[in-house]
Amino acid sequence: MLRASGTELEREFAFGVVRQLFEPPVAAASPSVRRQLLAGAAAPAGQVLAPSGAARPDSVFVTVHALYWLAANLAVRTPLLLAVDDLHWADEASARSLAYLARRLTDTPIALVVTLRPDEPSAPAETIDALRAQPDAVTIVPRRLTQAAVGTVVRARVPEADDEMCDAFHEASSGKPFYLQELLRAFAGGGLQSADAVREASVPALGDRVMRRIGRVDPAAPALAGAMAVVGDRAPLSLAAAVAGMDVLTASRLARSLVRIEVLASEDPVAFVHPLIRRSVYDTLTRAERDAAHSAAAARLEAAGAPTQEIAVHLAALRPARSERTAATLMAAAEESLARAAPEAAVYWLRRALAEDAPAPSQGLLLFRLGEAEMAVRDPAAEGHLRHALALAGGDDALRTRVAAALAELLVTTGRWDTGVEVAQSALDRIRGRQPGLALELEAIRAATLVYDPQLTKAFQRDRRRLERLAQGDAWPARALAALLAAAAAVVDGDVRGVARLAKHSLEGGRLLERNAGGWSSAQVLHALVCVDELDWALAACEQVETAGRRSGSLVGMLTGGGYQGYVHARRGELADAEAVLRPLAEIAVQTRMDMWVVTGFFMLVDAMLERPSLDDIAKDVETYELEPEFLATAGGALLLETRGRLRRRRGDHAGALADLRQCAETNASTWPSPCHSPWRSELALALPAGEDDDARALVDEELTLARATGLARPTGIALRAAGLVCGGEDGVGLLRESAAVLGRCDASLERARSLVELGAALRRRSQRAQAREPLAEGMDLARRCGADRLATRAADELRAAGARPRRAAVSGIDALTASELRVARLAALGQPNEAIAQELYVSRKTVETHLSHVYAKLGLAGQGARKSLWAALADHG
Repeated sequence: MLRASGTELEREFAFGVVRQLFEPPVAAASPSVRRQLLAGAAAPAGQVLAPSGAARPDSVFVTVHALYWLAANLAVRTPLLLAVDDLHWADEASARSLAYLARRLTDTPIALVVTLRPDEPSAPAETIDALRAQPDAVTIVPRRLTQAAVGTVVRARVPEADDEMCDAFHEASSGKPFYLQELLRAFAGGGLQSADAVREASVPALGDRVMRRIGRVDPAAPALAGAMAVVGDRAPLSLAAAVAGMDVLTASRLARSLVRIEVLASEDPVAFVHPLIRRSVYDTLTRAERDAAHSAAAARLEAAGAPTQEIAVHLAALRPARSERTAATLMAAAEESLARAAPEAAVYWLRRALAEDAPAPSQGLLLFRLGEAEMAVRDPAAEGHLRHALALAGGDDALRTRVAAALAELLVTTGRWDTGVEVAQSALDRIRGRQPGLALELEAIRAATLVYDPQLTKAFQRDRRRLERLAQGDAWPARALAALLAAAAAVVDGDVRGVARLAKHSLEGGRLLERNAGGWSSAQVLHALVCVDELDWALAACEQVETAGRRSGSLVGMLTGGGYQGYVHARRGELADAEAVLRPLAEIAVQTRMDMWVVTGFFMLVDAMLERPSLDDIAKDVETYELEPEFLATAGGALLLETRGRLRRRRGDHAGALADLRQCAETNASTWPSPCHSPWRSELALALPAGEDDDARALVDEELTLARATGLARPTGIALRAAGLVCGGEDGVGLLRESAAVLGRCDASLERARSLVELGAALRRRSQRAQAREPLAEGMDLARRCGADRLATRAADELRAAGARPRRAAVSGIDALTASELRVARLAALGQPNEAIAQELYVSRKTVETHLSHVYAKLGLAGQGARKSLWAALADHG
């Protein structure tokens, strides 16, 4: 059993409740056991328990997921009970972690028991509500004591009490056990000797009654009790004694007496019998007394080398006094919170540090760090604080660069690319020539914003030669620029050689991945490689990015590396694998509201969503996902529009599809015009209604010309298919034949299957039924191997219409495995244990076990050797 409790004084301790739960067992474990507990996905939990100079998680999600796996690893050794008292006083990060854990308890031998007061004003209500809403949660609401029950309790303490006295206790306490106990304590102390006296006892006077009881112990006892109320539960008695200005022996004697009169539950460490008793005693202190006590506690803790947040909680309780010591300590507490991936706590400390209004740390620095923390929790105040910080940066070039970068990122993520460019450009103009290293950072950020906004791409094109010269350097910004320019070479120019040259420089020596798994730049270079069909190279780079992301706790790195692996599967037509990889990552992106990654994930999954009914739930998410209008008008928004337009066309919403694809085309025409990125012209041409045939032909002709100029088979084959469908007739059949032949020369099985099925369908419509059967049968088989269920069904229907009798789809064997089952089977065949598979796929062990049992049944494997036989069973599938 691991226990923790929230306390009023520690609500801003980063992961305070979580650390109470997990620090003791991890600290007590041997080095080898500790490594096992913090292995794999649980590794970032080590940063929560003991922040270090190592890489910090860049996402709250990474941290709470790691804490779940730490709990799961502990539960492997023995069933685990997590008991948390006073959850209403838990810090936000801990409450979120417990809610995340609660959603995943069904497969683990873990029980979570929490107590809370549901209406506490300062409680993390949203997170607590999420925890209470879990389907398996059992909620116990204690009822107030009945009149008879109060009588039983009263007579147990006061045997001579009559009915009138018992009724008075029930009326005065309202049946609340805590207040009943306090009234009985007052009665025992001689304060309530009649029923009328009990009825007149006022609950708000609790503190006065408690202090009178304490005063009867010793004249010095109230001072010690006040000091204890200031230092709080779990504080050592020596600290309370120092704050009260008495020696420890005297304090120990008085504390023992306070235990006897039921003010304290324990004397060392300090623990009041109830938090309301502590609060009542605290409220009896004057403002000056509180300031003096908190100041003394902070000084004592600082001299003893206590953790920063323990000192900060007392300094934060003081009235602002322009103290540099206070502001610096509060900022240090914020930095520690950020190191533990608890930005909410950092926001509290930084706001209090700003209120101190001290000469140092500078207001500009505090505002910058506050803005960054607010960005992490999506607080709208972030932009104002970052703008204020930029105005206060003065001649501090390093601070100005950092603030401008953060503000530009915030503006870009909300779709205000032009404003983001202005911020980066303004900061760049002020430091260019003086700080070349910092200037290069801003050059990379500015260039990254120019590429995505249709209003800004001309400026990017004018600046490309200069940016290419800057990208030749060895520093991270130069490598990031090279990655961005590689993406531009792919999505703007379709320049295959340019992509290869720039991507090579970007990835050379691993310098790009040294900073946060490459950050935003990793996606640029991976997208460039995928666009020009360098799929093997892209996969190798994906693995490096994902590994770097896992090592550093970077959610962006993990999403980027894993996501583009899924995209490679989709481009190759391995739709089951694409679904297995991309579905959990898309769900994580939606959950964390990472808009750019959400729309990218949807775009990567579009072919799988079109062809696999198992992804209909994600397709619905695409329909309902909303972006800010500014974001929707950028290249990022075009990803969502194209995905949604294609899905709407499939389900027959022609008007909706046409509106989306027109808007997508308008953006892509000036941002990402190359057919290497996507066949958006073809998609629009095929969505145009009758009567706009000339426009449709113009679109497919333009796409075909651009595709042939790249020398790549995939975009050329896709454009040929669209041209064949638009053209129709015998010429259309010829174009479809050419499309299927061209796509046979590249790694694009799904696209070739589509062309074969379209060719067969066109021949069948022209009454050439015999000639239609061969491409239809080949297309159906290829579609089934791709996992393209809808395309395979359509091919089978066309075959029947052509007079053939298509064979049925497999109900056993490799082809019968679902996407998730296939991915779990492959990882198991590689020798990974169930726990490692679960951590990699962000699922539970039970889910892995269930998938494997289905795999064994479908593959006809049984017994102890089933797992070892997986490799041979999967070998033929590739």
